[in-house]
Amino acid sequence: MTDTTADQLLKQAIALHRAGQWPDAERLYRTILQAQPHHASANHNLGMLALAAHTPQAALPWLKRALEAEPGVEQFWQSYIQALINAGQTSQAQQLLMAAPLQHRQNLDRHFDLPLQTALTEQLASLYEQHRLDEAVITARALLLRQPGDAGVLGTLAVMLRQQGQLRASADCYAQAIPLHPHNAQLHANYGLCLLALNEPQQALGMAQRALQLEPRHLGALINGGNALKALGRVDEAISAYRQALSINAQLLSALINLGALLNRQNQPAQAQIHAEQALAIEPDNADALLILGTALQKQDLLAGAIAAFRRVVALRPADAKTHTTLLFLLMHDEAQPPADLLAAHLRFADCFEAPLRGKWPVHSNRREPDRRLRVGFVSGDLRNHAVAHFIEPVWANLDPALLDVWVYANHPREDAVTQRLRQQVPNWRKVDGLGDEQLAAQIQADGIDILIDLSGHTELNRLLTFARKPAPVQATWIGYPGTTGMSSIDYLICDPFNAPQGLYERYYSERFARLPSTGAFAPAASAPPVNALPALENGYVTFASFNRVSKLGDSVVRAWSRVLQGVPDSRLLLAHVDSDALGQQLIARFARHGIAPERLRVLPRFSLNEYLALHQQVDIILDTWPYTGGTTSNHAVWMGVPVVTLRGPSRAHCQSAAVLGRTGLGDWVADDVEGFVGMAIRHAADLHALARLRAGMRDQWRASPWRQASTVARGLEAGVRVMWQRWCAGLPAEDFQVPAAAIQINLK
Repeated sequence: MTDTTADQLLKQAIALHRAGQWPDAERLYRTILQAQPHHASANHNLGMLALAAHTPQAALPWLKRALEAEPGVEQFWQSYIQALINAGQTSQAQQLLMAAPLQHRQNLDRHFDLPLQTALTEQLASLYEQHRLDEAVITARALLLRQPGDAGVLGTLAVMLRQQGQLRASADCYAQAIPLHPHNAQLHANYGLCLLALNEPQQALGMAQRALQLEPRHLGALINGGNALKALGRVDEAISAYRQALSINAQLLSALINLGALLNRQNQPAQAQIHAEQALAIEPDNADALLILGTALQKQDLLAGAIAAFRRVVALRPADAKTHTTLLFLLMHDEAQPPADLLAAHLRFADCFEAPLRGKWPVHSNRREPDRRLRVGFVSGDLRNHAVAHFIEPVWANLDPALLDVWVYANHPREDAVTQRLRQQVPNWRKVDGLGDEQLAAQIQADGIDILIDLSGHTELNRLLTFARKPAPVQATWIGYPGTTGMSSIDYLICDPFNAPQGLYERYYSERFARLPSTGAFAPAASAPPVNALPALENGYVTFASFNRVSKLGDSVVRAWSRVLQGVPDSRLLLAHVDSDALGQQLIARFARHGIAPERLRVLPRFSLNEYLALHQQVDIILDTWPYTGGTTSNHAVWMGVPVVTLRGPSRAHCQSAAVLGRTGLGDWVADDVEGFVGMAIRHAADLHALARLRAGMRDQWRASPWRQASTVARGLEAGVRVMWQRWCAGLPAEDFQVPAAAIQINLK
């Protein structure tokens, strides 16, 4: 088709177009384009037909081709920009306007100023409401090209960027907006929220304070200010800020939750519980409020309620491993939980958090040499002034460096004098609290660890999600937790015949049992006072005591202890580590329901280690708890010459004190059931002279026992990890095994 013919057809098409005969006009435009696809006017006019038919999306390709063919025609720019606006592509229209030739810009700006501004504003609101943040951010930036000083748009953009996690970019927007509207309290409050997320609490506090100067009852500023004060360690001021917010709006959920969480931290669980319950009355499935409630109930030793709250949090937040592990820890204290149900609960944890990772476990390249020096890693969040340190320190000090190269991965953010002492015991120490689970797993694998040992189990600051990635070819758990981890990535449970008698507990664990001759090393406090004479000889009555956490005192425990007190006339019961007067009164009331007068109970708060050890000089017999029996407390008691009446039950948690006593030659203080427990306590309390002799010689009995020696545990551990390693080298799966005492040449004299 010649240009002349095309021009003639175009004139006919335009005439038909103007006469409203659009189908005929369209047919002629398309005829032209069949011969000349880039004909600018034919493309443009087809686009205009689509616009007139209210189908702007269909118009865009035609108008784009027209503009590409003749970019110098102002009308083509105007038509394409209009089509983009009509199609809802407002930010693209703005970009196209900014790209127009300078000679057309003045007319185009004048023509599109109001419609573009209106369309962009409406589009921004719509996209933000639909949570289409990526598109909304583009639209906000397009608006700012038209009006760079629009503080409202800057503020909206800042909010969206913060929601996207672009905190620094968000802060920059607020910094631009505030000088434009220095008296806008909301801008200052929002800027403070952003600065807090950037971990700049001092600057965040300044913004909150400025917002409150402008608007003293600004709730967001009060909450932000409280959060900043909390981050700065100014706890009382933070509490005051939250309370001020609640005085303005008693139903303010964020204030209730923040205040409840902080009161828990300040060991005011009864008050925290009140605020959590108020929050749940407003929003029954608020996971944060449930978490505060569960923690408050746990701190008040209201076990059933705490378990119920944590179960609901786990249901609402199935990906929250920390809450899940706290629930498992609480279930271990519930006397109503059968061991099979506990195993099932722990296996559910593995299903949630380990199962998705199993397909990604690495193929380990560690040298399969059965007798070589092994790299053994220990992972713990408790390498400080904590019970775990008493157990692990003497073992590390006695390990043979020719056999084992020890690596430690310490997961606590703070260090103390005990940490510094432990550091001296091992050649390789890494502080890993700042590493994520995947990063830590990569570090362990890079370190070439052969056998990795968890010292936490389902307790605070554990790194079980690192173990779930199988960073070492052989993995085990020890010391920190008497239950199973539930995880197939952990091959062995390190134990001994005293805390895991053959055949009793294996079916309730996902791990295989690696029985050493003894795992009973324990470093008594160097500052422990001497053992004194039996207090009952001077007092004229027997003093029983418990230094276990009050959370271990279930109803059956209180009932049995009450029977002991009734069976030993004039006896007293001392309960320590009771963190509040309210909790003490609850305990007194629980015993009163079983006929025990308040004057027979002495309730004491938490003490320093030295004060706590000195309290044993006032005690004749310790009464143990169940199902979670004493571990560290029983070791301290025996060292101080105070025997423990305990109960061996259907789980390893039931066997902790029995193991302490068995290793020290005090097996006759271990009962098989509650009736036996009550009778045993009464019988021992009746023979004061035998008690006095036992007390006087108990430290010597401890020292003489081979099962209490750190060297015994160290030699057994060296032999045990060697068996684990040799099985892996041979391509054999983990299996139960026992290191015989003869294998480590224990002197049994």
